[in-house]
Amino acid sequence: MVVNKHKDIIIDKYNEYDEDGRLIRDRARNIEYLTTMRYIQKFLKPKAKILEIGAGTGRYSLALAKMGYDVTAIDLTPKHVEIMKRKSRRLKNFQCMVADALDLSMFKNNSFDMVLNLGPMYHLFHQKDKNQAIKETLRVAKRGAVCMFAYLSHSSIVTGYGLRYNKVADVYALMDKTGRIKDTPKEVFTSFYVEDFKKQFTKTNTSYITNVAVDGIAYAMQDLVAQLSNKSYKAFLEWHFMTCERPDQQGFSSHLLYICKKK
Repeated sequence: MVVNKHKDIIIDKYNEYDEDGRLIRDRARNIEYLTTMRYIQKFLKPKAKILEIGAGTGRYSLALAKMGYDVTAIDLTPKHVEIMKRKSRRLKNFQCMVADALDLSMFKNNSFDMVLNLGPMYHLFHQKDKNQAIKETLRVAKRGAVCMFAYLSHSSIVTGYGLRYNKVADVYALMDKTGRIKDTPKEVFTSFYVEDFKKQFTKTNTSYITNVAVDGIAYAMQDLVAQLSNKSYKAFLEWHFMTCERPDQQGFSSHLLYICKKK
């Protein structure tokens, strides 16, 4: 059985963090939810059977179950799974469990119509583990299934964390000469350049659909987004939806979404 050797670091982080409120805490974070859900619904087919890997407290999974889809959600953190269980007591089309993205052996090959990997790629520090998570995600997807992978960008660590908290020097110390932030387990999060993330799928049995900047510049400029009038916020959101697949919007987005189809 393959396991994330650094799972205790990840679980400890989320035991102290309010993941349940993250996507609704403010306008900037809510843009990530709205955009991701927009793309999930774009590719969902009626009566689809969905698996979400790294589901957190079920913000997406529970919403999809309430829409009538058959949803299975897994997460590495027991605290998150307990929250999902509590919130889903009346949902007969939803199940959840503690599981590691590196080992989905509880699911058969070709089991799901859509697979959402919306958390694990934030916390894998070795390329073999990243490859394994991708491999397992694709294995349990049916032929023709759409798979989505969320990931973080290097630049957003500089803007969303370094600039905001006066930690640029600390982030810089973790970089190589190309600006890539080294995978460091004690830092909890890992990040990518867009082109590096895409390269991981070169030898997989998938076809590329698109790459989405799900929160764009909103996270880095969350204070300004919070000050917008309702009319301006609506216009900003519409502009974001129009441009979030453009290459010039990708690098500084905090969260990105790689979308592909299993052949």
